[in-house]
Amino acid sequence: MDRPRVRELLGLAVDIIMLVLIVANLTLIIIDWGFESVIVQRQLQTYLPSVHRWYDETIHQHFLFYDLAFVAIFVTEILIRWGLAIYRQRYHRWFFYPFVHWYDVLGCIPVSSLRSLRLFRVIAMIPKMQRLGLFDLKKTYVYEKFEKYRAILLEEISDRVTVRIIEGLQKEIRGSHPVTDRIAKEVIEPQREALIQALTHRLQEATAVAYSSRQDDFHDYLDDVIAEAVNRNREINTIASLPGVGTPMATLLENAISDIVFNVIDRMVEDVASLENDRVIAEVTAISTDTLLSPKYDQRLNRLARSVVLQSLDVIKEHVEIKTWKQTYSDPSSPQPAPAAS
Repeated sequence: MDRPRVRELLGLAVDIIMLVLIVANLTLIIIDWGFESVIVQRQLQTYLPSVHRWYDETIHQHFLFYDLAFVAIFVTEILIRWGLAIYRQRYHRWFFYPFVHWYDVLGCIPVSSLRSLRLFRVIAMIPKMQRLGLFDLKKTYVYEKFEKYRAILLEEISDRVTVRIIEGLQKEIRGSHPVTDRIAKEVIEPQREALIQALTHRLQEATAVAYSSRQDDFHDYLDDVIAEAVNRNREINTIASLPGVGTPMATLLENAISDIVFNVIDRMVEDVASLENDRVIAEVTAISTDTLLSPKYDQRLNRLARSVVLQSLDVIKEHVEIKTWKQTYSDPSSPQPAPAAS
């Protein structure tokens, strides 16, 4: 067994011992409080005079001594734990311990209204017993119901707050231009270089993919265009009209022109799609971006940015307004939502 687990088990054993002492102390307080009643004393004197005399002489008259004995044990235990916390550097500052375990500190004060705080030790023991695997509260009916309604409450509150915030943003965007102006100037413009680079690479990838997938169709199209152009060319028609060798020469010229055009276009596309030759496309993209950001297009860009933002917020608001807990708990076979992190 690893050392931290042994340490935690020892701490739990001490907690159990202290819990027994706390219950004994509180039981003694309740009994002595009842003994002070005149009715109880009369009944004891009538039916159990020996018990009344023994309790009065042995415990009631020395009750403060017994209570202070319990308090001494509790104070000693707190001081030992405080010293261990300082030694192990459990908290950021040495004086944090009494603030974290305030219920133990206040419960040591021998005042009736504060003694009940000693029962908070039971609540503090539950997470430790959960970590050690002594029991699993998450599998109990009470915990499942609590977690269910806690999740519903948190979702309802967070959804309402989120929707109100989104509606406020939409109202602000519709009523004034500064928001969209700031989006263009503070969001888009500072990212100009990254935007140009991303668009350049995307255009290169799109060009390469589109051309490779449609290369055969493109060649067929060029064949038709070149054949039509050759048929209309007077010089080639003159060569074709020569007896004997005219037609073969015209065909060779047409094939040569087609090959030259195909090779030129293939080389152009390869150069455009190459990451090493992206300067021209980057310049074109930069010119296009600068044109969009120029004063001439400010209003158009503002309207576009405003429309995109408003529609995006509408989509988010519709998604937030979906009652997820109804879908989750309406179907018993559906998985339960994970508890929120504390």
